[in-house]
Amino acid sequence: MNIRVCFSKFDRLRFLGHLDVMRFFQRAIARSGLPIAYSNGFHPHMILSFAQPLALSMTSDGEYFDCELTADSVDPADVRERLQKEMCDGFFINSVTVLPEREPNTKKQTGMSQIAGAMYLCEPLSGCEEILMQSVRALAKSKSCTVLKQAKNGERMVDVRSGIHAIGLVDESGEVTCLSDDGVFSVPSEINSGWGLDHSVHASHKDGQARFLFAVDAGSENNISAELVASALRRVAEESGEEPLPERCVSSHRMELYGMKEEHMVSLASL
Repeated sequence: MNIRVCFSKFDRLRFLGHLDVMRFFQRAIARSGLPIAYSNGFHPHMILSFAQPLALSMTSDGEYFDCELTADSVDPADVRERLQKEMCDGFFINSVTVLPEREPNTKKQTGMSQIAGAMYLCEPLSGCEEILMQSVRALAKSKSCTVLKQAKNGERMVDVRSGIHAIGLVDESGEVTCLSDDGVFSVPSEINSGWGLDHSVHASHKDGQARFLFAVDAGSENNISAELVASALRRVAEESGEEPLPERCVSSHRMELYGMKEEHMVSLASL
């Protein structure tokens, strides 16, 4: 059987790289005594698949990995408790979900292959709050915003705005105002009650600081990262004649990863 684990990464562990995160959880699973399945061959390894790696220095409440267990059935609450006991400060197990059995002769779907979108909570860095929030409003009204994207196979121009499906402003009290929403993400009810903001218990925040949310494409074909959105905001500020935004103008926190279900984005835990 297969399970999907959602966890948070925060505080000092935001500086822990993806490979180190993988090694930590391999050891934590071994210590927990869970009946983890291993591959065959001369060098067996845990059958473990992590979703999209998190950028270094970024925190998150929506990190996922899938793993295969040898048991026929498990109690998700018991699995979560056993894993949480092995966590250090900076990791927190949010949920454990038992994945449905796949149909015969169908390809195995891992969390990595199912990712289609992501939601980020961003906070302006000191000194550029007013200009940045004006740029957020301008980006929400714009039809397109093209920036240069660095990729493994070289540089190319991408339209960041076309990959942003929803934008919301979060005021000092935590109330969310939706500036733009094309309905692709299944979150309209959540927007009215904080757009999932209560889930973001590990996002760092300064009292009285305005923030903003954005929901974007995050699949293999069209991946709009938090860094690309920051580039788009700098481009908007430049085109509007405002004072240029610095290279690092926002601090970003990933709230959730999404997959596509019936033409709408839903959290990986719901697939």
